[in-house]
Formats: sequence, C-alpha cells, structure tokens
Amino acid sequence: MLPEWYNDYKKIIDESIIKYLDWYFTNWSVSEWLTVFKEAVYYSVKWWKRIRSILALEFYLIFTWKNINDLKLEDDIIMHCISLELMHWYSLVHDDLPCMDNDELRRWELTVWKKYWETNATLVWDLLNSMSFEILANLSDNIDIKMILWLFWRSVWFYWMIWWQVLDSYYEKNSNSNSLEKIMDVHNKKTWALIEASIVWWIIISEKYDNMEKYIDFWKKIWLAFQIKDDLLDVEWTFEDTGKSVWGEKKWFVHFMWIEKTRKYLDDLIIESKIIINDLDSDKLIFLVNYVSSRIK
Repeated sequence: MLPEWYNDYKKIIDESIIKYLDWYFTNWSVSEWLTVFKEAVYYSVKWWKRIRSILALEFYLIFTWKNINDLKLEDDIIMHCISLELMHWYSLVHDDLPCMDNDELRRWELTVWKKYWETNATLVWDLLNSMSFEILANLSDNIDIKMILWLFWRSVWFYWMIWWQVLDSYYEKNSNSNSLEKIMDVHNKKTWALIEASIVWWIIISEKYDNMEKYIDFWKKIWLAFQIKDDLLDVEWTFEDTGKSVWGEKKWFVHFMWIEKTRKYLDDLIIESKIIINDLDSDKLIFLVNYVSSRIK
C-alpha cells in the first residue's frame, strides 16, 4: 500500500493534469470525431504512478523548503511535472502501437490504440509531444526557458529517444546481434536523457545548482534500476500480477545476466542510489527508491 504522502502528491499532480487539459480543450468543437479524440487524450493519461514527477516534486520541495499544499497549477514546478508526464505518456502510447510493441493492455485495460483505434492513438501521441513543449515555452519569465527547451528537445531527438526505438525494434527482430553493452546503450538513450533534463529543470526552477552532477547520477541509477525491474517483472510475474503483457521468457538484462545476477545488479543500484541521497535526510526519497525495487507493476 502506498503511503498517504505519496497519494497526496499524486492527487495534486493528477488534478493539475486534468485542470490543464480542461483549460486546453475549452474552445474545442464538440463534433463527434473531436469528442472521441478528446476522450482518447484523457484516457491516455489516467493510469500512471507519476513516480517521475513525484521525484521531481520532492526534490524541488527539499531544496526550496516549500510546502506541497502551497503549490498552485500555474507554478513552474507543477507545469514542469505536467510536461514531464505528457512526454512520458507520449512515449508509452507510441510504444504500444501495432507497428511498435503491439501491446493491447496496460494496467489491465485496453491500450489507447486498441480502445480508440490506431489513427486516434497516433494523433494523441502527436498532441502530447507538442503540448509538452508548449507548456515549457510558457513558464515564468524568471526561468531560463531556452535552456529548458533545449534540454527537453535533446532528450527526444534522433540520437536519444527516437534512436532508442530504432535500436529496440532492431534487437527485437535480431536478438543474435544483441549484447549486454548494447542493452545498456538502448536504456541510456531510452531514459537517461529525459531524466537528465528533468533533474536539470527542477534545479533551474529551485535555483539549487550545487552538486548537480551528483543528483543527475542518482536519477540515472534509479531509472536504470526501474528498467531492470521491468525486465524481472516480465520473467517472474504474470499478467494477473502486473496488469500488462509479459513475455514469460528471458529478455534484455535477464537474457544476458540471468535472474540472480540481474537481481544483484538491481540491489546494487538501489544501494548506490540511497548513498547519493543520504545527506538529504528524506524518508520520502528513500521510500521512492525502495518502491522502484519492490513494485510488482
């Protein structure tokens, strides 16, 4: 069971996302086709744990000494969290498409393309991508918007997120060409650039520039741990446990390291992550690190 504070953070982020979408769609036509598309957009954002934005939010609160209850929708950190989640959903809606992973289920429910057709799903991820940049472009004047936009663009351009998808698709079809080193490269491009951008955003917003590289290293370790845990879930758990498609076979890290070594690698990353944030004395961050390892979905 998730602690009360986590649900409080998640509630604020969830409500902010819905408020933003409500505002965004205020002047939309109510024609049947647009109504279905709008429904697909709301549907695409409803499942997630918000762990990326909750991590960013907690770091921001630690370094600014602010209270979660004092934050408003228009605050830069909230808009940052919404943008981060939008880009995350964009990548997932994209990954689920028939031409990519061809997944029909997430969290025990139909994926966007399966419920609202492939055409709508493609347009949804187009909108989520562009909307995330639009949000960042409208942050307050005291923020280095040019730097934030550049970091965000860099995280999704060809040599990062898009290149990862190219590699991922290739290795799925050419497993004999794969290796542990190549897997690391895929995960670097898949996640680390966006994570680096995320942490630099809240550092810019909170104006806490000390030890930037240290906390970037934390995010990289914790998100690599997240990916490795996903690989273990694919092997060790079932659809009834995880609510999404599982492969039931050794893949990615587990394929090359086997289960025990993969678990050991995950444990080591969790320990190293805790060491990095130890001086922050945050029970919430420690919980989030442990949660990455202990989750079953």
